[in-house]
Amino acid sequence: MADYTIKRFNKYSKAELISALREFADAKGNEYVASRDFCNWLGVSPATVERHFGKWSLLCNKAGISPRYDRNVDKESLFQNLEVVWEKLGRQPRAKEIKQPLSPVSISKYQKEFKKTWYEICLEFISWKSGATIEEIEQESRSLLKPASDVQHKTNRSISLSLRYDVFKRDNFKCVICGKSPALLHGVQLHIDHIIPWSKGGETVIENLQTLCSECNLGKSDKYSA
Repeated sequence: MADYTIKRFNKYSKAELISALREFADAKGNEYVASRDFCNWLGVSPATVERHFGKWSLLCNKAGISPRYDRNVDKESLFQNLEVVWEKLGRQPRAKEIKQPLSPVSISKYQKEFKKTWYEICLEFISWKSGATIEEIEQESRSLLKPASDVQHKTNRSISLSLRYDVFKRDNFKCVICGKSPALLHGVQLHIDHIIPWSKGGETVIENLQTLCSECNLGKSDKYSA
């Protein structure tokens, strides 16, 4: 029988942690792996994972493993799980889809933690990813619903949460003009902008949408982007 005991070393590289996680998951035969179980097995602290990857879910993604969360899961862990599920589906998940095997966390945990509707939870998730407040996102949506011109359009001006996330993801969650990102700089707020303004005939399709920070979005106003 193979010996899966690993001696403790002072440092592990990213590649070594990824390899060790894959080995641990294979040895256990589990699709879902908890951070605490892995760290105890490897003999490292969670800080080692955080130092290299920032989040447990990011290490799992690199290793091709689904993260499992402890019973007392916090909001950030729930958002991380939602991000993984969203990526797997390639679209905004429905509440009824938040269950195993797609999600190790059930919808009841989201409802218990947030005490909100599923749409409101997804809205808060987009706020968490973009750095923009929920009020700003809702205000942007309300302004998009107002008629701006007599130009005929094939699409609705309002941007759905699913499309909003797809644009953020394509642009790596950073402003396409200045490169600022809420993940790297506190206080940065990202918005979705019509490249060709709606008032000038631009449609609400991913090809005509881009990620801008609040400063660049304000500077652009209703002009065409370069």
